[in-house]
Amino acid sequence: MRTGIFGAPSAFFIVMNICDLKRGEAALVLSVAGDRPLRERLNVLGVYAGARIVLLKISLFGKTFLLSTASGKVALGRTVAAGVKVCRAR
Repeated sequence: MRTGIFGAPSAFFIVMNICDLKRGEAALVLSVAGDRPLRERLNVLGVYAGARIVLLKISLFGKTFLLSTASGKVALGRTVAAGVKVCRAR
């Protein structure tokens, strides 16, 4: 049987990006798209595969997303947030 990144069957994961989350929802990061400097910067900020994040706020027109990570709070623009694939956490 094929399993996902955390050992559970992949059918249990609904893959989405940060833009699809609702305010207050927690998620597990599955992958981060972008060039190497961007991925390294997000890694330092606590956004990397396997990290748990919580969406705290969305700006008025959905252009900025404020996240809580293990490292602190991070604000991401819509294009960067769209490149971060996540699945909802409990």
